Amino acid sequence: MKSCATFWLLISSLSFAPPVAAQAPGGSLSEGALYSLYAKRHAMTIAFATLATERGADGDVRKAAEKLVSAHREARQKLERIARERHLTLALPEHDTSTVLLEQARATLEGKVGRSFDSTWVNLAQNWFSTLILDNNRLVKARIGREMQPVAQEHTTWLFHQSADIGGLRKKFK
Repeated sequence: MKSCATFWLLISSLSFAPPVAAQAPGGSLSEGALYSLYAKRHAMTIAFATLATERGADGDVRKAAEKLVSAHREARQKLERIARERHLTLALPEHDTSTVLLEQARATLEGKVGRSFDSTWVNLAQNWFSTLILDNNRLVKARIGREMQPVAQEHTTWLFHQSADIGGLRKKFK
């Protein structure tokens, strides 16, 4: 919980910082592009979690999925509010790692029901967060300026805590 509060404090503090240039040279992600990417990933995570809220048979799986939907909806709304305050336009990327993950999850879960659906979804959720954490640390952080590194680091930490929650649920389905 402490790191979640830290994440929100950091994001909130950015609303008081001066806006940065729209796009840095050399293929870097601007502040607006970073927020857009995270907003897209929140939207895709909501869609992924919704699969389990609608089709999960196990109460713990549905509860974990509902928690993810709520957390990512709140995070996305907060990002959108900060972007408005900073006069940034969010333009969600059409394709992203999370888009591919969602397509793969839908295909993998197709036709599964009951415990088979639940255990597969939990394994996919663990992979989902691991992939987003690795992508954020290796690719995203390499494309942002130093001033946005704390945002990316807090995002990684936030995802890590969600992954740990899923990891606990994963033990139930081994």
